[in-house]
Amino acid sequence: MQKAVFQPLSHLVPPRGWMVGACVASLALTVSAVDYEKEIKPLLKERCYACHGALKQKAELRVDTAAAMRKGGDGGNILTKEHSMLLERVTTSDKDDRMPPEGEGAMLTKEQVAKLREWIAAGAPGPAQEKPEEDPRAHWAYQPPRSSGRSMDALLAARLAAKGLKPQPEAAPELWLRRVYLDLIGLPPTPAQIQAFLQDTSVPARQRVVDQLLSTPQYGERWARHFMDIWRYCDWYGLGAQLRHSQKHLWHWRDWIVEALNADKGYDQMIVQMLAADELAPEDRSNLRATGFLARSYYLFNRTTWLDETIEHTCRAFLGLTMQCVKCHDHKYDPVEQADYYRMRAIFEPLHVRLDPWEGESDLEKNGLPRVYDLHLDQKTYRHVRGDEKNEDKSRPMTAGIPRVLEFASYEPKAVKLPPFSSRPVLLPFVLKDHLAAADQQLAQAQKAGDAGAVKLAGLRLAMIQAVYAADLAKGDKAIAQAAALAEARYAEAKAEDDLAKAEAAAKAKDADKKIKAAKEVLEQARAKAAAPGDVYASLPVSFKAQEGPEENGNAKVQTYPETSTGRRLALARWIADKRNPLTARVLVNHVWTRHFGMPLVADVGDFGRRANAPLHQDVLDSLTTGFMESGWSMKWLHRTMVLSELYRRSSSNAGADPHTISADPDNLFLWRMNPRRMESQLVRDSLLHLSGRLDLALGGPSIDPAMAETSPRRSLYFIQNADVEHRFLAVFDNSNVLECYRRNESVVPQQALALTNSQLSRECANALAGSLAKLDAPAFIDQSFLAILGRLPAPAERQASLEGFRALNEDRSLFLQALINHNDFVTLR
Repeated sequence: MQKAVFQPLSHLVPPRGWMVGACVASLALTVSAVDYEKEIKPLLKERCYACHGALKQKAELRVDTAAAMRKGGDGGNILTKEHSMLLERVTTSDKDDRMPPEGEGAMLTKEQVAKLREWIAAGAPGPAQEKPEEDPRAHWAYQPPRSSGRSMDALLAARLAAKGLKPQPEAAPELWLRRVYLDLIGLPPTPAQIQAFLQDTSVPARQRVVDQLLSTPQYGERWARHFMDIWRYCDWYGLGAQLRHSQKHLWHWRDWIVEALNADKGYDQMIVQMLAADELAPEDRSNLRATGFLARSYYLFNRTTWLDETIEHTCRAFLGLTMQCVKCHDHKYDPVEQADYYRMRAIFEPLHVRLDPWEGESDLEKNGLPRVYDLHLDQKTYRHVRGDEKNEDKSRPMTAGIPRVLEFASYEPKAVKLPPFSSRPVLLPFVLKDHLAAADQQLAQAQKAGDAGAVKLAGLRLAMIQAVYAADLAKGDKAIAQAAALAEARYAEAKAEDDLAKAEAAAKAKDADKKIKAAKEVLEQARAKAAAPGDVYASLPVSFKAQEGPEENGNAKVQTYPETSTGRRLALARWIADKRNPLTARVLVNHVWTRHFGMPLVADVGDFGRRANAPLHQDVLDSLTTGFMESGWSMKWLHRTMVLSELYRRSSSNAGADPHTISADPDNLFLWRMNPRRMESQLVRDSLLHLSGRLDLALGGPSIDPAMAETSPRRSLYFIQNADVEHRFLAVFDNSNVLECYRRNESVVPQQALALTNSQLSRECANALAGSLAKLDAPAFIDQSFLAILGRLPAPAERQASLEGFRALNEDRSLFLQALINHNDFVTLR
């Protein structure tokens, strides 16, 4: 490859007299008005370091210190006052020579150029001992996590002591109980559960509470919703019946997540199964559901858009590595090159989606298994010049691989030989049984109706199914294929006769003549085929290949798939889930920490790159990370460790806090107290149903139409959610964004109070709760109301104010309970 040379562009320099005048004017300034540290260096870091810093040094030039710019690269000093190559390159109108090199839209602004010009004219002053940019490979997150050997509480306590900060005391036991119930299962404790716990609030008792909650099916539902946020769960949607995004029956992936969490499947196993279950164990249909993670990104109209999202959100979700900008150019901050992006695209290039049959249902519209597989095994990947998919560099196909900065282990994919029923789903053992059962049902209905024509048709359908199935199994046997073709032709002939009879029976209808004529033509064609059926037949429709574009029409006929898979995704998944990967477990621990403590250890949960400074509590993060991996990547181990900690038991209130601590750390960065957290949408709705005694705890199943929201008692997890459809109540309370939701926002808006006051759900909850407390006198009713809704008894002042308010409401229990549901403590984890 020819070496790049950083040369002056003398032909583009303004007239010499103009330059001299400008320089003289600038030299009149003895001190530059531009601050290098505040105005010039940040600009160079943002726009120039990626190509001329520690990441790489094009033309042997670095611009991360003033001294390095004077030393220059292949073209020499770029800061000379009389002829600054730096200014030339950022102002030239030649797009091929202008820097930064992303096109006109990326030019420096006039103000930025003016500051550079003034700084250079003043002699380009810079600090004498200015240090160059650190080697990006030394970034803290790219180093293996190391445990200090101390607990998280010990590490936090030592840091508080070193700063002279005093932690808050423990929260009231009932607040801890409500906190842990809502965190682990997404439902509040009942008054009976609170009162039982208050009999013994010791550490062993708390351990028993946590273990019991983690063993309930509701734990998997609660935490599935968190991961559905991160993994961008989205039910299918399109224009009417056209599938444009995601896949039908994707709820199977949601159910897999719930089951995997309840079984405490190792997170490393979950990653491998979501990215490559079809290559890891293609015979394991239960875990094939996991590949819904990839099926969810399907997009009908543009494969590049589909794969772009797959790469970006695989990397962000599991690695905390942003990749969207690398499609067009080398990463601006992280040591990831554009070539790395297309190596990763080559991993996913063969990827496609299909619906396989689901046992017990032959109609793929009613049920099916959405899954991925490798379709175009030899499809080449080319780099898109400047990210333009219409401008591919076909001189060098890209080889599948991973970002080189993270090559702690080699990437060596091996092709996977698939079992016969993976390439030919018709061979699945339940297929014939399910299709015959559907035909038998049709026959029974016809016999019950006494419809001779329908009985004949159903019988011929049964015969056709058996003949076609036999031919599919005996692929290549001409005689059996002829029998299948004959059975198919006879069924088609009978159906055409039946359709003609129906058209003639409706002769009085509009356009009857046209319909009769069309039916007769179909019948003639069917009879001709029945007279000479040949050996060509349509295979049993047991699978549905997703369209590769809106113009593809024959996708439904595809019933045979490749007999091998590339193994690229399996190799990637194992690399991501490798203990030596410094990012994967750290990113997961940060996500779980954020959801338990309300504030992440690493501020941007989706970006652990060089823009992420080493966290204040990195020792806590790394100790938890190493412990998590040593536990077998057990989520339940991680939850136990966090919710049984001293930090988790602390009060979230500032009341009575040490004045110095409050003034020194008002944002609680050193974690001297817990953080109160706003409940997200699903918690609010599910808690109301739970309080009313109406919550249906049935697990799994197809997603529910939000139109049934007011009447359905199912958990909010099970409602359809996509870019077109959203549950109205959930939309008010910080619901997830299906396009991207690595961390939910917290909001307090008037609509939330209106929903809690006026919604049918809130009214029904209040009415049901009022009925269950009807026999209590006023003081006892007040106490039990607080205990049920807020998880605690009222303070003396609250009890008195509540009694007065209750009397002012003419002791209307439902109205009082609705008012209490609107209390801020109901929608807050204290």
